Amino acid sequence: MILDYLFEKFTEKNPPTVNMNSCINRFSKDIRCRICQDSCSFNAVKVKDKSVVFDEKLCNNCGICRAECPTAAIKIKATGESGLFNNSSEKKNIVFSCTMEATAGNLKISCLNAIHPELIAALIIFHRDKKIHFNLSGCASCELGFKDSIFMKSFDKALKFTHAIGIKSDYEIHRDEEKISQFVDEEISRRDLFKLIRAESGKVAAKTISVITDGEDSLPVRRLLLKVISDLDFEVDTDHTDLFWNHWNVSEKCDGCKKCESVCPGNAWKVENEDGAIKIYNRLGSCFKCGLCEKNCPMGAISNSFPVKVKLNEYNLKREIALTTCSTCGKQFISEDSGKEQCKVCIKKELLRKKISSASNSN
Repeated sequence: MILDYLFEKFTEKNPPTVNMNSCINRFSKDIRCRICQDSCSFNAVKVKDKSVVFDEKLCNNCGICRAECPTAAIKIKATGESGLFNNSSEKKNIVFSCTMEATAGNLKISCLNAIHPELIAALIIFHRDKKIHFNLSGCASCELGFKDSIFMKSFDKALKFTHAIGIKSDYEIHRDEEKISQFVDEEISRRDLFKLIRAESGKVAAKTISVITDGEDSLPVRRLLLKVISDLDFEVDTDHTDLFWNHWNVSEKCDGCKKCESVCPGNAWKVENEDGAIKIYNRLGSCFKCGLCEKNCPMGAISNSFPVKVKLNEYNLKREIALTTCSTCGKQFISEDSGKEQCKVCIKKELLRKKISSASNSN
């Protein structure tokens, strides 16, 4: 009975989904992101126009596409991500491992290559008072053929980020299963479960542990990262390219057209008409470094700037453009000449009336 249940849970179809409100492809017709498609070794992902389609028959829920997605728009059920935080406080040793290869560990995720860089950074910060172990012993023989290249790339990004905000990480990468076993605190429920299952079925059971206990959707990695660093008073002391977001400058060329607001997948920009002025705001913690705002700005007013200390979860004023009230129609407009009191529309109308009047008088 229990084997039937485990096999049913493991083979249950949970194809990835994409939050198109965060997908780059939704916001720009000229710039197409195909990172998820290019990262899939099984051709299970296709980018079509402004949508991303997954083939359930080809997809094995490894999660590589999620780790590679620059805006973390891909969601995968039953990865075990929620348990990485919920079940960690009582662990003496933090050992992350993979359920795909049933390697030793007390905090498991479907595949270590599937951990998004921002999630790794959040884990390092969350466990900054402990030493973290990553068990990569099964990667060399991984049936999916990924080895550990994707994890190491994500881990490198996470380390650079945490170092940039002043967090010193204590970690160890393990590729020897025997050496890592000494750090694993076995859970009674897990041990008892394996007693009920034949030895040859142990690998399947290990794969389903996270499915049984952590069947929730993928974690919102950016929101989680911002939460774990919200109480940190950090100063950026390194190049801004090591951060997960860009600091932006808005020059005087800005005309408040709202293009930046409309193309941003993270809702990092906000353009408001307030107190007789157009105000351009940016929320740093919502930026994914996609660069769509800079590339699509018709005035070329947006550019990278050096890091400044701002509140990550708040909109910060980047540019204020004074408005003038038209003396004719009463509407507010941006005046290119401080001496002008009429908007362009009213000026054109007045010129047209004079032209018509002049033509009538000549006749």
